[in-house]
Amino acid sequence: MWTWSRKELKTNAKAALKRSLWKDLLALIIFGLIAGAVSYCVFLIFNALTGGKMFEYQEALQNIQNGAQNAEVIKKLNEEVGPVYSIYSMINSIASLFIIAPLGIGTYRFFQVSRSGNASFSELFVPLKKFFRIGLIMCWLGIKVFLWSLLFIIPGIIKAYEYSQVPLILAENPSIKRRRAFQISKAMTKGNKWHLFVLELSFILWILGTVCTCGLLGIYFGPYYQATFVEAYYKMKAKALADGKLTLEELPNICMPSFPAAPAVEQNNVVPAVATAAAAATAVAAAPAEEAAPVVEAAPVVEAAPAEEAAPAAEAAPVEEAAPAEEAAPVEEAAPAEEAAPVEEAAPVEEAAPAEEAAPAEEAAPAEEKTEAE
Repeated sequence: MWTWSRKELKTNAKAALKRSLWKDLLALIIFGLIAGAVSYCVFLIFNALTGGKMFEYQEALQNIQNGAQNAEVIKKLNEEVGPVYSIYSMINSIASLFIIAPLGIGTYRFFQVSRSGNASFSELFVPLKKFFRIGLIMCWLGIKVFLWSLLFIIPGIIKAYEYSQVPLILAENPSIKRRRAFQISKAMTKGNKWHLFVLELSFILWILGTVCTCGLLGIYFGPYYQATFVEAYYKMKAKALADGKLTLEELPNICMPSFPAAPAVEQNNVVPAVATAAAAATAVAAAPAEEAAPVVEAAPVVEAAPAEEAAPAAEAAPVEEAAPAEEAAPVEEAAPAEEAAPVEEAAPVEEAAPAEEAAPAEEAAPAEEKTEAE
């Protein structure tokens, strides 16, 4: 699924280039110089083996390519140029696979590291430690794309974009298995092949500008192009990680990732907030129970011993008619009052239920005074 836009990728690439444009450019120049030096060394070796005739062979081939039908040129091509150039091409291809290809993957690694800060030029040569297996993987990649291209070209183009992330995967983890590298690339480019194609087309004006300026514009275009596709790689990698198509053990980040884990952080922040709200609600609900504690501490009701001695007061009809005390709902709801075991054991107090509030007992005091007066 498409999870990025071209504008976003190019903005991120420009931001990365602001930090290390000249180092990125120098990394590409180093790669170009080494690649050219390797090819030229192979050419010089064959030139020495053929007695200095490699330049003549090149001239003959150029004449054939220009449409020359001279019999001598064709004869020379068949007898001398053909066999020698076949061997030269094979050796040059081997050097490209096991030296130039790992160095090219090293440039991807350099740009991956430079996203998070200063990258060391030693990153260019890290894939060379696994040059043999990387060369075999890249050779297998070329064979697969070629075989698919035999089916009317279009399938080959589709597969080329499907396996386009294999070099960047090898840049992050040169030790990854061949089959797994192709599986991850397929998962990352699923739904993104067309957008990668359009992303390449969006640089058409940059290419024309580089040609028109005799390569001068390439000083910025080269690093810009490379950095943009590295950004696309990390966007697709983030989506594949979220979908469980790969793990960080397979592709550990060699730089500070540009894709934030904001959703996970937000979810983690919600849990404490909910817990805090629940705790606050519990505290509010428990607050009335805590305030009701004074009812439990209402010991003076138990200590009202004179009410037991005032037997005549208990028989007094006015005290029995004091029914309004039963309507005191708050006192009945107060659970602590039920815990007052001593009050329940006192038989006289049970009969005189209103004595719990001690209010009727206070009103009975005038009745006692009247009895003494009589």
